[in-house]
Amino acid sequence: MNDYNNKPLAGRTALVTGAARGIGAAVAARLVDDGARVYAGDLLEEEGRALADALDGACTFQRLDVTDEAEWAAAMERIAREAGRLDILVNNAGIYGPASLQDETAAGFRRLFEINQFAIFWGMKCAVPLMTLGGSIINLSSIGGMVGYKGTFGYAGTKWAVRGLTRSAARELAPLKIRVNTVCPGVIDTSMFYENDPALLNQFLDAIPLGALGKPTDVASAVAFLASDQAAYVTGSDILVDGGMLA
Repeated sequence: MNDYNNKPLAGRTALVTGAARGIGAAVAARLVDDGARVYAGDLLEEEGRALADALDGACTFQRLDVTDEAEWAAAMERIAREAGRLDILVNNAGIYGPASLQDETAAGFRRLFEINQFAIFWGMKCAVPLMTLGGSIINLSSIGGMVGYKGTFGYAGTKWAVRGLTRSAARELAPLKIRVNTVCPGVIDTSMFYENDPALLNQFLDAIPLGALGKPTDVASAVAFLASDQAAYVTGSDILVDGGMLA
């Protein structure tokens, strides 16, 4: 893969899920800046198209419900037709929904599973046939998938599962030259952070050794590293972007 104009991802094609806003939008913008052609997958069509328009033709919006197998198939068929292959998959789409074990409902738990866990399995499965020259899969987990937290039972369970799926896939896909890693954000300044009980927000801030919320661009930098040849020998790993919370 050629490095045109010193762009580390020049000539590569990426799909980013949950790309319309927040971390996903920052990731899409960073990959474009690094030279990739990006498909921005999301259900938020107005915001997703606005993002694509803002990225000067290097980004294409693709409607994608990550829980819908038919929509994954349509996205992959489009990428195969237009780009010929897929080099980078960023499974970013996810929901939070804090609740304790006793307060979580079957419907709530099932929705967390469908979006945060099943979608990553299915996305990886669908992407592999298009990664004909190898590639990089980056799955978004969380510090909630590294340690136990009260009040996030279902969410934490899915994020722990993401790390297990990632490590198993890393071993299985290594012979195909496909690397699979996770990025585990800490407390990032997105709308998801503010879904927590307002009384807890200052406690989260106090727990960050670097003393500030992370930015979506901080997560995007970690994703860009894993997508690039600088991480050519990195697979089955977790990168924490948490300001030292788990240090």
